[in-house]
Amino acid sequence: MAEGYCVKCKAKKEITDGVEEVMKNGRKAIKGKCPTCGVVMFKILGGKATPPPASTPTTPPAASA
Repeated sequence: MAEGYCVKCKAKKEITDGVEEVMKNGRKAIKGKCPTCGVVMFKILGGKATPPPASTPTTPPAASA
């Protein structure tokens, strides 16, 4: 799993129970817990999340006559 910084222990530790999330700005991050003290740890990952592909309409809009 990912390694993050615990602000309570003041040390780098492995993130337990990590879940990958997408933040509001579109960046990926991992959120989990510190194995020692149980405080929530959060690590921002590089790059932006890929948005789902946009669906294209199969039929053109009807022209008004």
